[in-house]
Amino acid sequence: MAIARAPRVGILVECGRGGLEDVLCRRICELLRERTGIGFEEDIVPMDSKRNLIQDCDPTTASLFNSGCDRVVILWDERPAWPRKGDRLCWHNDRQDILQNLLRAQVANRPVHLVCIEREFESWLLFDHQMLSRVLSRRTHPELVSPQKNPHRLPDPRGTMKNLFDQHGGWTYVDLEFANKFARHLQTLDNLRRCDTFRRFAQHVLEQMPNGWPPFVYRPRRRRDG
Repeated sequence: MAIARAPRVGILVECGRGGLEDVLCRRICELLRERTGIGFEEDIVPMDSKRNLIQDCDPTTASLFNSGCDRVVILWDERPAWPRKGDRLCWHNDRQDILQNLLRAQVANRPVHLVCIEREFESWLLFDHQMLSRVLSRRTHPELVSPQKNPHRLPDPRGTMKNLFDQHGGWTYVDLEFANKFARHLQTLDNLRRCDTFRRFAQHVLEQMPNGWPPFVYRPRRRRDG
């Protein structure tokens, strides 16, 4: 009797190899398996930048399907890593660009799911003040980080993270350097699940929302010109 293989999920992220999203998404997938008992394998593809992710998502997505992935999740930040003064954030424009490129590769009708993080990946991490406390604590000096109010509404989550690191022991926050430490201290998804876009990501990775988690209600964004 043949053993059914676990579904494979391709995940495109906008960082480089070993970067924040690459490392944390692997840990998140591990915790999703533990939390739900749903078996799947992830194939995470670092795209190095948001620009590359949008421009090259079509051949990368096609390659993932050709290599045996059952579905693909494209994850990107609403806020660019190095925003220019006057930049206007627009989920709609990003989404339309990605869909147009997927059409070009003839994979738009395949199970491809788009997840834009409101603001940026640090928004998710700021939901878990307990994890941040463990990250920032030294062996002889524990730190207690206060919960952030509506982290997904902060105009500059990366700047907020930098301030927290500076306030709690004078750390210099560099996402690449702390990615593995975040992953080691992320013990549960109970805090992250309060974030709408995180639940959307989890739902598409698993093909279902974990039991007991609030449903995600998608609200289309209007185009922002200028």
